[in-house]
Amino acid sequence: MTATSSVAPAVAPARPPAPRPKSVAFDIEPQSSTASPSRRPIRPNTADPLSDRATSLLIRRTLCSPQLGDKSRDAQVPIDELLPPLTSRNDVDLQLYAFLAIILRDFVQSWYSKITTDENFVAEVLHIIAHCSRALEQRFRKVDLESLVLDEIPDLLDKHITAYRISHSTIARPPVEVDPREAYHALCPLPHLAPVPHPDEPDLAIAQKENEALYRQLLVQGVLAILLPTEDLENPCLTSLVEQIFSELIIGNVIANKASQPWLLYEGICITARVLQQKKDQGIVTQEAQDGSSQSKLEVKGRRAWSVRSMFLGVIQLGMLLVGSLRFITTALVMASSLPPRTTPIEEEKEALMDHDKRSSISSNPKTSDYTKAPILSCRVWTCLGNLLELSLRMPWLDGFLSLLQYGVVNGPGRIAGHDGPVDR
Repeated sequence: MTATSSVAPAVAPARPPAPRPKSVAFDIEPQSSTASPSRRPIRPNTADPLSDRATSLLIRRTLCSPQLGDKSRDAQVPIDELLPPLTSRNDVDLQLYAFLAIILRDFVQSWYSKITTDENFVAEVLHIIAHCSRALEQRFRKVDLESLVLDEIPDLLDKHITAYRISHSTIARPPVEVDPREAYHALCPLPHLAPVPHPDEPDLAIAQKENEALYRQLLVQGVLAILLPTEDLENPCLTSLVEQIFSELIIGNVIANKASQPWLLYEGICITARVLQQKKDQGIVTQEAQDGSSQSKLEVKGRRAWSVRSMFLGVIQLGMLLVGSLRFITTALVMASSLPPRTTPIEEEKEALMDHDKRSSISSNPKTSDYTKAPILSCRVWTCLGNLLELSLRMPWLDGFLSLLQYGVVNGPGRIAGHDGPVDR
């Protein structure tokens, strides 16, 4: 009894250290718990949904699903070999394929897959769209960009500015009120935007949307009648579906309801300005880092005092700059005669389709084919800029002098700025 009693108090104090493994295990658990969050982001390793790999997977899953079911993924055929080309560039085709895949998945396959499992219908729709896109690209290459950018678009913008100012500068006094929108539509009547919506009459807004939808359908029908071959136009089901895709989903939903909204345009301008400002700031920082030593030397010297020698050097530099400018202008005018004439691709196509007699008459009188081509200095872009800046109201003498100078250079002796003149080339 005494032995056991003497051993018992010796064993009793050894019991408290027993929970130490629990404390050690408790210390290890937080480490595993703290280490688990660091492992979790690495485990999924999801791809960026905007990457090229995710885009190609979307295209294969939607537009070429039979090829996606092949188990030999190591030898996958490229997308440009599975699908018809939309343009002449593969990188542009990839983005257009993704755009069409989203449209066909959400608005065509959502109801067509419930009817049948046949996938040839989607392939036929894609074939028609590809044919239209290639035909549009060929026609865009034949467009005269000079006349479009410098003459036709500024002319339309000039008319819009003039009509907008006239509609907002009414001569009616306060008892009589004129709606600027009604005045603008009276000056520039647009059937597809009529009637003018009014907040008190919601039916007018509905009627305007219906007229706009009908105009889009007529526009797409006219374009498809030119671009599509005859055998595709004989299929009314495919043609009507492609018309709805272009008129409602692309032109109506994407362009009219989203891309032309003021907030989206403002956001795009802000993003562009922000990117340009960042590039400018980076260039300034690098320039300051490179010119740090020279700037410190200039600070030690201080401001340069004007002297006769510095003025003499400045006059010499100004004279050299003037002589170099005159030499460059003279050389450019002399070498302009060797440059090819400005011709319109549309005129070349028309001349190729004309008869031999008409072509001989045009070649004998070359001025008859110049009526569609305006000189650069006679384009409407200069008139549009003057109207936008209100030059005739703010500086009428300058406006008159520039107009007289333009007329003398274009129609004066020598016609140096006329059509196919030295300045025009």
